[in-house]
Amino acid sequence: MNQMSGFTRQETIHLAGCTSSRLAYLEKVGLIIPYRFGNNGRPTVVFSWEQLLEIRAIKNLRKDISLQTVRKIINFLDESGYDNSLRDKQLVVVGDEVFWMKQDWSDFSDNIPKIVKVSDKRNRTVGQYMLLVIPPLTDIVNDIWEAAEKSKVINFNSFQKRAKALPV
Repeated sequence: MNQMSGFTRQETIHLAGCTSSRLAYLEKVGLIIPYRFGNNGRPTVVFSWEQLLEIRAIKNLRKDISLQTVRKIINFLDESGYDNSLRDKQLVVVGDEVFWMKQDWSDFSDNIPKIVKVSDKRNRTVGQYMLLVIPPLTDIVNDIWEAAEKSKVINFNSFQKRAKALPV
């Protein structure tokens, strides 16, 4: 990735709808690692389009589960050899347990969506069932485009050239 194709910290904050401290925390815990260019003492920090989508997906998840649980989910996906991006995953929350509804349609009759347990807290009672579906990727992309159009910080012409997906 080069510096010109990414998004600055300020642009990312506006496009992803998060705070500067949340962005710093996501980097601190290793969920989102931006690219750095230039001077080591004060580098230019740049986020990719994919990172922008992931930050938006994490923001949506955080409405219903803790950031610690988000980290556990990502660690599970990493350790199990799966793609650790959250923007296209369907999660089921049962009390304090989180399950990933893994869809494999290669053999529909035998492989209706599988549920994979990815996180829990011990010694808790099972509560209500809740299906968390991260908005479809098209909705996340549309939200980012809408944020870019409304923002007074984003140069919309420049944004249009750097965005890797068009709104639907």
